[in-house]
Amino acid sequence: MNRLQPVCFILLAIGLLLFFPIPGQGAAPGKITILLLDRLSPAALSTDAAPFLKEKIDESARALMTTNTAGTRSPGHTHATLGAGTPALSDQTGGLALNSDEKWMDVEAGRLYQQLTGDPVFPAGKVILPRLAEAHRLNYTSARTAVPCLLGTVLKENHLTTAVLGNSDPAPPPEGALNAHCRFAPWLAADQRGLVDYGDVGARTLQPSAGVLPWETDYRYLADKYEAYRRKADFIVLELGDFARLDALSPYLFDRQIREERTRLLGRLDQFLKTLWSLVDWEKDLLILLTPTPSLTNLKAGAYLTPCLIWGKPFPPGLLSSPTTRRPGLVANVDLAPTILHFFNLETPAHTSGRLLTSLPGGDFSALLRMEKRINAISLFRRKAVPVFVTGAAFLLPLLLLGAGMLPKLPVPSGSRTFYRTCLVISALFLSGLPLAFHLASQLPLFSLWAFSCAALGFTIPLSLPGWRWKKRPMFPAWSLMLPLILFVLLIPLDLFAGAPLVKTSVLGYDPMLGARYYGIGNELAGLFLGSSLGVLFWLEQQRKKCPVRPWVIGLYLVSVVILTLPGLGANFGAGLTALTLALILSPQPRRSTQWRRRLPLYFLVLILFVAVLFAGDYLLGRPEGQSHFGLLLKDYRTRGLPAVGEIVRRKLQVNLRLFSTRWAWLLFSALLTFMASIFSSHRPSRLLLYAALGGGLTGLLFNDSGFVFAALFFYPLATTGLLAILVQREN
Repeated sequence: MNRLQPVCFILLAIGLLLFFPIPGQGAAPGKITILLLDRLSPAALSTDAAPFLKEKIDESARALMTTNTAGTRSPGHTHATLGAGTPALSDQTGGLALNSDEKWMDVEAGRLYQQLTGDPVFPAGKVILPRLAEAHRLNYTSARTAVPCLLGTVLKENHLTTAVLGNSDPAPPPEGALNAHCRFAPWLAADQRGLVDYGDVGARTLQPSAGVLPWETDYRYLADKYEAYRRKADFIVLELGDFARLDALSPYLFDRQIREERTRLLGRLDQFLKTLWSLVDWEKDLLILLTPTPSLTNLKAGAYLTPCLIWGKPFPPGLLSSPTTRRPGLVANVDLAPTILHFFNLETPAHTSGRLLTSLPGGDFSALLRMEKRINAISLFRRKAVPVFVTGAAFLLPLLLLGAGMLPKLPVPSGSRTFYRTCLVISALFLSGLPLAFHLASQLPLFSLWAFSCAALGFTIPLSLPGWRWKKRPMFPAWSLMLPLILFVLLIPLDLFAGAPLVKTSVLGYDPMLGARYYGIGNELAGLFLGSSLGVLFWLEQQRKKCPVRPWVIGLYLVSVVILTLPGLGANFGAGLTALTLALILSPQPRRSTQWRRRLPLYFLVLILFVAVLFAGDYLLGRPEGQSHFGLLLKDYRTRGLPAVGEIVRRKLQVNLRLFSTRWAWLLFSALLTFMASIFSSHRPSRLLLYAALGGGLTGLLFNDSGFVFAALFFYPLATTGLLAILVQREN
């Protein structure tokens, strides 16, 4: 029996290796097929889809997908981002991919590849990306690193094979043409050498069209080749370029022609999908249909979201979700690569920022269309209204300050002076209430810019009413002038605890289409929240003989630290650090300067401890699929070291240097000037509140990606409060 034990252990080990594959070794449970339908909008897919596709849409896990890249939303960049798992760039043209037997620059592509790389093996039957080296150079900068074709590289390293079929060429390119190719699928499947194991992206995938388009996809040829490649490849990408060809031809067509041709093309696609559906092994495989690039019409309109549909056992019908966005029905394009790698039991490598996609029950495609319409409307309001607000406020704040300073010296009767003062108070109250009015108007189901502007004005007018009767204390006490700031300070925490439904749809919140932030609280609202709270303290200090800083005030700021930084609530590191800075500055102060010097190391230690607890807590205590960007940064640091942190620091500096020459810098300087002038013209200037404001503003400026935005809106409510304090105290 003892002699048989080693044999039994060996057999058991072999059985475990055979039947329980080790994660990361490329043990594939099935195959993945990706259908690329570029330039097709969610609305067109919903309204014009043929019966079979409409039926399958209802059976899919579906979502709207972002199309952000490291540059413009060109097809090359969007496809390169899908393959890199992080915002990336392709080469300058992006669409040059060749079969090994095609000729380019009068040389067979396979021979050209050998000349450029020195590889002695001719890449027979493979697809080649000749300009991958250029893409690598473009993606390695001091502030950002992306690895082009990372998805295909990891699959190749784990002995999984890839294939690509189809193209988006408007017509078969002439032999030797340099910039006539529109072939983007290889960016998802090529390895680090720019090679795809199997495929055909050449003219054989096209046929003369029976419609408006000169050329269209030969679906019969694609179906035959797809069936053949399924026996050899684990990951197959089909570029169905008819809709990209139609979009490129749209300037030459009337709207009626475009609709009719799109309907015809979707009917052809429907027949191909019926054939494809019978070839997929639905017990094991995944089928993904997505649009990497928005249509030209949507790009001009600022509508950047595209459809993403997945079929397969791991994704039951419902809405797709991701820890990247934390919003059911909205996913990021960088989430595709980690999801594919997870399906093949492979670990997600460094340099990727995407997260794993999952499916949640509920929500049909019409719900996605309503979500898209709402996101597009808020984005439009943000692009049009916020710049006007910032520019106008930057101009009006110093003007009102000048008027408040000159008013006592005007040679006018006291009645006229009272009227002018009332106008100045109303104007200051109007500016004070505008951010809250924008925030509230965003929650209404409005889709017209004029309707939104009227709604914001309608909210601002009631907030300005106390200015008409500000001297009538029984009806409008002094604190009523602070009503916009008080409401803002109360509303933001309640909204975050409720899941941030108001923040997600606010013009002062984050834009999910831009992708700078998908959850938590953005720098605009965070700056306004902390600035409003300090503005209320400044007002109370002006109305009393003593500074209103009490232990409960310090406690409120410490609670704000938790609310603003907790990954499940605000998830804003810079805002939380600013709140902590305010709490430390407003804490009981030593009387001697020597004690100040002794406290500085303690304050620094508290800040270091805050950072360590925040990042380590999110990394160690949060689930891997639920970690915020704090935990991901620490994970990235463990895999890449200091360069991961250095990239973030350099990116913050670059963004703030860019903002230095924008209207946000003018608003910051204007609000800071107005606040400083109001402090020094006060009968009871408080150096403590001045230090708190300057310390908080500087912290927010240095520790936020868009520090100028945060600091400008942090000082904005302080400036309006200072104006009101000047006008009220001089009347008294």
